[in-house]
Amino acid sequence: MNKIKAGLQKLKNAERETLLLAALILVCGVCITVFLRFYFDFYDRPYTARDVIDLSEGWRYSAGGSDPVPLETLRTGPGLAAGEVMTLYRTLEEETANAVVLIRANHQTAAVFLDGEPLYADAPLPPGQNPGMALHFIPLPADYRGKTLSVELISPYALYSGRTGPILLGTAQSLEAFTLSQSMRSVILMAMCLLVGLLTIALTLVQALFGSRRPENLAIGAFAVVWALYYVCTEYIVFLFFPPFWMSALSLGLYFLFQGPLTLYFYLSFRHYKKWMLPAVILHNGFPAAAILLQIAGVTDLPRLLNLNNLLLTGLAYTVVLAALEAVKRNRVMLFALPLLSVAYISMLMNFSIFYARHGVPPYSYRDSYFLLILCVLGYNIQQFFRLYYRGQQENETLALQHRLAADSNERLKLHLQEVGGLKHEMRNHLAALQTYLRDGRYGEAEGYLEKYAGQAAAVTEGVHHEHYIINALAGELLHRAEEAGIRTELHLKASPVRVTGPDLYSLLSNILNNALEACARLPEGEERFIRLSVIRREPYFTVICTNSWNGRLRSENGVIRSAKEEQGHGYGLWTIKRIAEAYNGLTGTEYNRHTFTLTAALRD
Repeated sequence: MNKIKAGLQKLKNAERETLLLAALILVCGVCITVFLRFYFDFYDRPYTARDVIDLSEGWRYSAGGSDPVPLETLRTGPGLAAGEVMTLYRTLEEETANAVVLIRANHQTAAVFLDGEPLYADAPLPPGQNPGMALHFIPLPADYRGKTLSVELISPYALYSGRTGPILLGTAQSLEAFTLSQSMRSVILMAMCLLVGLLTIALTLVQALFGSRRPENLAIGAFAVVWALYYVCTEYIVFLFFPPFWMSALSLGLYFLFQGPLTLYFYLSFRHYKKWMLPAVILHNGFPAAAILLQIAGVTDLPRLLNLNNLLLTGLAYTVVLAALEAVKRNRVMLFALPLLSVAYISMLMNFSIFYARHGVPPYSYRDSYFLLILCVLGYNIQQFFRLYYRGQQENETLALQHRLAADSNERLKLHLQEVGGLKHEMRNHLAALQTYLRDGRYGEAEGYLEKYAGQAAAVTEGVHHEHYIINALAGELLHRAEEAGIRTELHLKASPVRVTGPDLYSLLSNILNNALEACARLPEGEERFIRLSVIRREPYFTVICTNSWNGRLRSENGVIRSAKEEQGHGYGLWTIKRIAEAYNGLTGTEYNRHTFTLTAALRD
């Protein structure tokens, strides 16, 4: 009853401490979340961007000399033929001092007029040449209000001809702040993704030094680096750093390129369908190589190759199907990666359906899905790294333990052989003496001599032979120490552990035997001292049972046995035994009376 009460009290105390810690963590989490939300609100809506006005509504457009017709919003656009001129018209009623118009051209040349007066025009390009992607900050005259702003857009590609994007009005400072704020989230995620990629590559190299070569993680690290660079290619901030042609080359080139290391990662991670993955690997690595070579040779350029995007999407769909088959075969990596890859692929389909159908500006949501995939793989890689590291540490500990126990066993074996050798040396003399007594009919003396000789033979230390080196070594040490202390021993060593590690088994048995030896040593002279050790298997448990004599006195706290010793600081042996048993989903038990104490430790093995 006292044990139950003590257990309940301990549980209540633990629950109270856990609740207090959880409450503290919750309060800190709420405070940090509120602060970060308040802090990043200013990144989302910068103070200096308060004067920005979105001019996406109220436009008309004409194409091919037709009369202007209303355009619902600049976030969509009509489908036109390659090279066809589209002109946008809007009367500016909004008023801002030092006004600037921000126009984003996507593989288009732009010319801007106010009431027919030219404000800006891109340099003329040869027919069919890629105009790239650019941001245009165009100052307006002070008397712009009430006048008509017209924007001419021309693209050599049918895929981009007629496409429009948001046009903004504000001061130069406010528009620059707006472009930074719109890009800040992607810049932060790009930095995180780049760090993750470099960390994954570093971990892969460290794993290789430890003897674990995982080229698939090198591939996912390369994918993370490429994806980090691609992450921001559709954001305003990148337009501020790269000229139009390089914006186009980086955006499309990195889009074609990221799929290569991604499919290579899945190929290297597959265990059952690796050869089936080769077509996707060849497609997604060969396509960007061919595209870049064709661009350099001037045969064609990257925007035109985007028309083959369905081929790449089909290759990714093929990868998703094979990854699903691998997951069915219990490929652990695919069980983690497949859900995120599927979400990313579905998100890509949704984004491209918006892009091709011209139903608005694609949100590029698949970027976040692939980022989560990278984080998932990194987490799995870190877990594998530390698992291998701790396995190596455990193996080193086991080898050190084997070496030490082998040295101890060797010393005891040398002592045993010396005793046996001495007994063998004396055997001839003893036999000769017995022969003399028997020949002379001195049977009484022969009997006495034989009893004395038998006692000498019994003094030779008994040897232990068990298949497990730890059980063999500790049982031999028990016999040696018990003989010196005058303790009778009985050994029933019938089983060996299967899953219990060497250091855990050594710690368990050594603590059990040390407790038993110390309990016997505390008995007064003349009382029987004994230790019975049994190592048996009661499936699925590996069980150690130790019964020893003792003085019947113990020290406990709240009904829990701490130690039979009077000094403070003891009781760690019983705690260690219980901890090891619980680590293997096992249990410990004690039974005792006035003369004997039995400790049982059962480990699920």
